[in-house]
Amino acid sequence: MPIIILEHTCISRANRLATVLGRYGHKLEYVRVHKGDVVPDSLDGVDGVVIMGSPDRLTDGSAVHADAEMALARMAHEAGCPVLGICFGAQILAAALGGKVGPLETGVRVGSHEVRLTPQGREDPVFAGLPWATDCLHWNRDVATRLPDDAVLLAKGPADDPQAWKLGVRTYAIQFHPEMHPGVIDQIIDEDRPDIAEAGLTIEAVREGVASAWPTYERLTNRLMANIAMLLMPLDQRSLDTVRQLRH
Repeated sequence: MPIIILEHTCISRANRLATVLGRYGHKLEYVRVHKGDVVPDSLDGVDGVVIMGSPDRLTDGSAVHADAEMALARMAHEAGCPVLGICFGAQILAAALGGKVGPLETGVRVGSHEVRLTPQGREDPVFAGLPWATDCLHWNRDVATRLPDDAVLLAKGPADDPQAWKLGVRTYAIQFHPEMHPGVIDQIIDEDRPDIAEAGLTIEAVREGVASAWPTYERLTNRLMANIAMLLMPLDQRSLDTVRQLRH
C-alpha cells in the first residue's frame, strides 16, 4: 500500500524525502494538486500521508484546495494513519486539528536560518541524532500561530515560532524544509527574487548562506528523513539498510 504525497508545485516537490522513503522500501503515490489531481477523500489502501509545501497560502484564500486537504489530514490523524506536513503541509495540519495559522511577525523568511530543538524535541525519536540547534532551509510567510490542543512543540525558529510539533505519535508537522536539493533552491531563488528583497537580503547573500549550510544540512536532514521513514511511516522492509550494511 502506498504513502500518498500531496504536491502543489513543479519545483518544491518531495525531492530527497521521496528518495529516502523509496530507499526504505515504501511505495509512493503522488497527488499533484497543482495539475488538477483530486485530493483523496478516503484512506482505503493508504499507508501514510505526506503534505508538501505550496506557493499558495491559507491566510489569503489562494489555497483553493485547502478544505479537501484539511479533511484528509483530519481523517488520517483520527484514524491513526501516519501523516507528515512540511511547510504549507504543517500549516494545513495546524488548521485542520484545531490550531491557527497566521503571517510571520518578522515577515517573509527565506534561505538558511537556525532551528532549535525544545527539551521535548531533544527526546523525540524522530529527531534523534540531531543537534540541539542547526541551520535549516526556509521559504515561508505563514506559520502556526497556535498549535492544536495537546500538541507537543518540538522545535522553534529564530522568532520562537513553531518549526516542528507533533500530536499523538503518528502526526508530525515540520515548518522548515528538510527535503530540498541545490537545483530546487536555485529555481526558488530565481523565481522568488521579490521575497528575497522583502526579507532585506540579496540573492548573493542567500546563495552564500545556503552553500555554507549545505553540507551539514544535507547530512542532518538525511538523518531526519531516515527517522521519518523508519519510525513514523509503516515499513515493509525495516531492516533493508541494516542488511546492506551487514553485507558490506
